[in-house]
Amino acid sequence: MSFIIVLVLYFLFIFMTAYLFRRRFGVAAVTLAAGAVLAKLWTDSLTPLVAGAGVIIIRPPLESIVAIVLTLLPAVLVMSRSPRVHAHHRRVVGSSIFALLAVMLTYGAFANAVVLDESSKQYITQLISYEKIIITVCLVLAIVDILLSHKVNHGRGENTKGK
Repeated sequence: MSFIIVLVLYFLFIFMTAYLFRRRFGVAAVTLAAGAVLAKLWTDSLTPLVAGAGVIIIRPPLESIVAIVLTLLPAVLVMSRSPRVHAHHRRVVGSSIFALLAVMLTYGAFANAVVLDESSKQYITQLISYEKIIITVCLVLAIVDILLSHKVNHGRGENTKGK
């Protein structure tokens, strides 16, 4: 059960971070997916560079930390520039979706960093069986959030001078 507790704490940390930013989650969630791609491409190459810079970590593995940072950092940077959300319920929903996506995209690195105990194994196996669906739904919701946040120009602006 300790693995699940640590995973829930990890989720809550990401949720609270996103919630405190008070930003829409769409762009940050898509950037989170881009960060996951960057982590997949560059973790193996950057880990020796980080270790060579003097960072020595045995537990959790340095490779896991590099992968998680590569995944989360672009999203956190973009989140600081995303449009604000003022409604409490939209902040809660957006932060929940963002945190769920972050946990699912960093689960592999997280699982290497934390030991999976036997009592948690069946729950985690069940969760991972829905990984593709969860990630897809979160990304679709992020795209919908981006589409809904775009302000439509109704003919006002530069092109209306001669009218």
